[in-house]
Amino acid sequence: MGTRPEVSVVIPFRNASAWLPQTLASLQSQSGVEGELIAVDDGSSDASAALVQRLWSHHPWPLRLLRLDGVGVSRARNQGWHASQAPLVAFLDADDLMLPGRLADQRALLMAEQQWSHCLCGWVRLDAAGRPLVEVRPWLEGAGFSPAEAFRHKAVLPSAWMLRRQALEAVGGFDPALAHAEDVDLLLRLALAGQRGTWLRRIGCGYRVHAGSASGHVQSQAHSLLWVVDRQLRRLPTTPAAQALAREQRYTTRAWAGWKAWTGGDRPLAQELWSTSLGMSPLSPARTWLHLAENAGRSSRREGVTFTPELLLHDPVWRGLESKLLLRWLRPEPGERLVRRLRADLLKELGEPADGSPWWPPRLRTQLNGEDPLRDLRAQVLSWSARLIGEPESSDSELAQDLAGLLRQWLAVVWPEDRRASQRILEESLAIAPQPQALRALARLERHDHPLGARALEQLAAAAELAAPSRPNAQKPPPPAMPAAAFWEREQGPPDRCLGPHCSACAERLLQDWRQEPLGPTSQRWYPPSQRQADPPFGVHRLSGGRCWIRSPANPWQLTHGLGVANGSGERMAALCRRYPQPWPTCPEPPQSLEPWPVDPPLQLRGRVLAVADLSAENHYHWLVDAVPRLGRALEQLADQGSLHDLTVWHNGGSGPVVRECLVDLLGLRPEQLIDAHHHRHIQAEELLVPDFAGRFAVPAAASVAWWQRTLQPVAPQDGRVLWWWRGSGGWRRPVWGEAEALARFQELMPEQEVEVVDPAGMSLRQQAERIGSAALVVLPHGAGLANLLFARKGCRVLELCSRRYCPPYSHGLVQQLQLDLIRCEQETLTPKLYQGLFYEGPSLEPLRLDPGPVAEAMRQSLPHHHPPDRQSQGGTNTIQEIPKIV
Repeated sequence: MGTRPEVSVVIPFRNASAWLPQTLASLQSQSGVEGELIAVDDGSSDASAALVQRLWSHHPWPLRLLRLDGVGVSRARNQGWHASQAPLVAFLDADDLMLPGRLADQRALLMAEQQWSHCLCGWVRLDAAGRPLVEVRPWLEGAGFSPAEAFRHKAVLPSAWMLRRQALEAVGGFDPALAHAEDVDLLLRLALAGQRGTWLRRIGCGYRVHAGSASGHVQSQAHSLLWVVDRQLRRLPTTPAAQALAREQRYTTRAWAGWKAWTGGDRPLAQELWSTSLGMSPLSPARTWLHLAENAGRSSRREGVTFTPELLLHDPVWRGLESKLLLRWLRPEPGERLVRRLRADLLKELGEPADGSPWWPPRLRTQLNGEDPLRDLRAQVLSWSARLIGEPESSDSELAQDLAGLLRQWLAVVWPEDRRASQRILEESLAIAPQPQALRALARLERHDHPLGARALEQLAAAAELAAPSRPNAQKPPPPAMPAAAFWEREQGPPDRCLGPHCSACAERLLQDWRQEPLGPTSQRWYPPSQRQADPPFGVHRLSGGRCWIRSPANPWQLTHGLGVANGSGERMAALCRRYPQPWPTCPEPPQSLEPWPVDPPLQLRGRVLAVADLSAENHYHWLVDAVPRLGRALEQLADQGSLHDLTVWHNGGSGPVVRECLVDLLGLRPEQLIDAHHHRHIQAEELLVPDFAGRFAVPAAASVAWWQRTLQPVAPQDGRVLWWWRGSGGWRRPVWGEAEALARFQELMPEQEVEVVDPAGMSLRQQAERIGSAALVVLPHGAGLANLLFARKGCRVLELCSRRYCPPYSHGLVQQLQLDLIRCEQETLTPKLYQGLFYEGPSLEPLRLDPGPVAEAMRQSLPHHHPPDRQSQGGTNTIQEIPKIV
């Protein structure tokens, strides 16, 4: 044949006459590709070489038969591809099979995309007789070809591999010193060299598992794999991320090798590898235990190994491992080490008074007030943190036990609402000691995602109760009560992965079309894209016998976190339901689950009921941006269709003065028409009216902005004034520290510039709207009434002060819809980590501490280009000397 082959297929063999007829027949079935066969006889003592020549004699592909003296499979493969003529090299072991179309599909993929250096397909594991055991599709589990993906999954099989000859030359092919794990070694070297790979996403070969295959050499395979991985990990850079990957991989590789030894019948090796993996794990002890069990089950399913949970959990090796873990874990040292680390970190972050660092505990005590439902728990945290740094002095053992108690209290707070926070708190608690109830709670939390790991944790909890040291003449305290069932425990399906407004990646994608102009090191001016998002359709749904409910807002945040709507047939209406987390539009995995049905029966209501509950409608921002325009637009539509006199309105905004002003003064509803959803959180009506959501959550639609403008248009003209919208430090939700200092610094820079300080406390909504509507510049700490920008005039400049740790782009939606001018000044987050986890529930509640210098400079750069008019004739002015006193 005169044409140059496109693919060279390399088959190494030694005494493989039992397998070669089927293997060569599978290769002969390949079509659509010009190739050659490189057969490498590595010291056979049977008639394998003659068999190859005879079986291949009538095939049009050329055959090159190489003879070696038992140099090993790595050298044999290397000799084969060195002797090849084609630009692409495919491998096939002598006992494996090629499925039809594999070569042509891999060749087409590599020739079409020059960026790929190599390509793997999926495979089916076969028994010795060729019967299928299980199909392996590594790409479904996230396996890939970057260094991190290659280390984490190590998903490779020579008989599924096609590589460019250039890639093999670049890294030197297989390591001839390796008899096992040589394929993993080559995969990792390709990844570290930047050679990019891809998947042919279909099953393309059969991998035969039998007594003589490489997979049967348990001990040598395990040790080779550990050596290979450790060698390649040493090539990683010294960055924190790379070193974290190295720690993770030294543990997970040893854990997998332990499973391999266990299934291969080498119990002593399994015990050795699993035991040492416990000490190497970067995970918490409880998470490590869960992972070991889940890894055993997942690996067994992946490789078609017979497996039941009882087979693992009742095995003497596993029970012995359990005892070793508890013996180490029940000692006081882990909790004491944690306390010492927390002390060192806290003292470092607090700093000495001489260096200007804030002394947090006294400052945080000023926030403890009667409005905060968690005031007592936060006070306990501050008392504990004072003891931690020696005021008064306590032993590390006592501090560890008291910390476990604080964590149990926090768990009771967050369990009903936040699955992720519950998981974090449980693992922090279990880092101190294996409390049986905490282990059982973690098992409950993981039961759906990791059923085998959950069973392992429950069994560990029972063993911990038996292993706990008994104290003579001492009465044990009663175990803490298990948390009541949470809403997420009633759901079917996997939990949502979305992080909502805390996802910085989605927020960045959302703003990728906005242009930024830097104004110093901490400030940016934002220019929105010219095209705005079109409003969604808006109408009112009529549901005969429909039901509506909110998740009980009796949580520490006093906010509604879930809303459900169902028709009279009991079908939940996905388009009318909402729950946290609410994704940004750029979320690649938006939540799919709906708010579960409430446990309590509904309040039966006669007549027409308009239901307008929404997430966090108790919050000023969401009440004005989401709830009120939705209600107002719905009332306008219904008014066009008849009288509203007999209408009942069910809402969850609460009963504050601004809510009453909106419902009664602005919308004209009578108090007797209103039902507070906080008192009746589940209703069913003869005719339930549910309007569409007015737009994307937390971002006003253009129609909602227009509704506000015609409903509450500020009367006062825009007169160029500069407003500082005062937040103050007294609130327990996201207080702002340093407002007075920042204003004083600005006064030093611009002594002639007047700044009006507006404290919205006690002001009506109409008064707030008039004040905002008159401004040319509004300085607004994030959380200080951001929704009031709805009443700003076109072209008004907004200086938003926000924390780097919590800076969601809600202001961008307002700015784009209202055609405002946005400047953002980001402040560094200084909250010590201890308080991030123990005093605050999340970054959205942490204080915003202003740095006076950058804030004052940002204010100077944000001033309107024209001079503000003289307002002395308008009855006086508030200047920055009239700042409210800060405690």
